[in-house]
Amino acid sequence: MRVAIILLITAALLTACSGGAPTETAPDPLALVTEAAAKIRAVDTFQLSVIQDGPDYYLYTEYAAAVFRMATGQYVAPSVIQASVRVLALGLPVDVDVYAEGDDQWYRAIWTGNNWINQPFQAGFNAETLIAEETGFQKALESLIDLKYTGTTTLESGVNAHRLDATANGPDVAALLGGLIEPVGTVEVEAYIAVDSGYPVRFVIREFNSPYAATPTPGTQAEPVTWTIDLFDFNGAPNVDPPEGG
Repeated sequence: MRVAIILLITAALLTACSGGAPTETAPDPLALVTEAAAKIRAVDTFQLSVIQDGPDYYLYTEYAAAVFRMATGQYVAPSVIQASVRVLALGLPVDVDVYAEGDDQWYRAIWTGNNWINQPFQAGFNAETLIAEETGFQKALESLIDLKYTGTTTLESGVNAHRLDATANGPDVAALLGGLIEPVGTVEVEAYIAVDSGYPVRFVIREFNSPYAATPTPGTQAEPVTWTIDLFDFNGAPNVDPPEGG
């Protein structure tokens, strides 16, 4: 009996010293973003949505100062991108359709009589620069500073994703917003990369003290402008509606 007790104590001590089952090594965050950048540059199509939260964020159009609400769009390789942008203009919800093939840009809205006009809506809205190595998603991902791996999470879509936290210089990550918006100053970034496919599936960008954000009312603290960008339907069927003559 005494020998059995000694053996049990010895086994317990050995288990405690070994620390139990080995812990799984966390993925290298730099390797994750490098793979994600290569993946996004290689696709034929993808869709994205951009949703803004926080103080009103103003875009200045020919019609009026418009408050950005959201945008959805699709990239089609090698040079086409089309989006629908929802804004508030003079207090009314307005949809702006934007189409670009390379530098050639068209848009239509209520102030164009809902007819396409061949002129820029946003200078950075260009599919070629969105994917180009020196200006697009790859450059944006490479510009993330102080990358930290924080674990995995399941998004509302059901996708299981690695989460990375970082900071960045705002203009360096404009491609993550489809080129529609260029953040300013230092921004906080959350990057979500699908565990099974390696595709980047979500970015959350928090922009502080933006000159385009509504000024907080006296006595209240300024909130960051938060952008949530989801990428999905990689290599899905193209679904763009080019303007006549576009």
